[in-house]
Amino acid sequence: MRSSRPATKGRTSRDAAKSKTHSRITAAAGRLIRKKGLAAASVHEVMHAAGLTIGGFYAHFPSKTAMDAEVLSEALAEAREKWLKDIDHSRPSEWVAEVVKRYLNSSHRDRPDDGCPLPAVLSELARSGRTTRRAVAEGLENYIKEFSAVAPQVEGVTPRERALATLALCVGGVSIARALHGYRISDETLQACAKWALPEREDTIGSSQG
Repeated sequence: MRSSRPATKGRTSRDAAKSKTHSRITAAAGRLIRKKGLAAASVHEVMHAAGLTIGGFYAHFPSKTAMDAEVLSEALAEAREKWLKDIDHSRPSEWVAEVVKRYLNSSHRDRPDDGCPLPAVLSELARSGRTTRRAVAEGLENYIKEFSAVAPQVEGVTPRERALATLALCVGGVSIARALHGYRISDETLQACAKWALPEREDTIGSSQG
């Protein structure tokens, strides 16, 4: 009876190689999408950035839309982890302050390829397919659930409403700050959004420059 081990080992090696290539593609796509948006992250540009030929793309994704949805889902999960990781939940006001500080700052503004993908893609989502928009909606729901569970109560506002409003201030603030980078209003926008995101704190979070 012939052993199946060589064939199994061969499949395992091929699967591992394919997984590694897939990760190269999604990593390259993630950087491009964060920096330039969905349309600019074309199949050609993504595969070139990954150091691969275009012909290999469809061995990994049935369409660009499928790639966009997967990459955005991963990018939002990574951003949420970076945004909310290792913050003390026992002091809700301080927790919110740290969350806002991590997002609304000049470093995040100036390094789009290493940050949240939302400022780069929001203007395109309305024209995107349902699969892409669902991936973003699901990613945001995960953030909203975590934020809502910790954020302190504000009179007349539900935890979910506060989470949504804070998200809008953060993403909108960074979007405007990037668009007007080099002008005073860019820094002012980051600072103003940070203040409005923390109505219970008169001192807000100090400076939004770090």
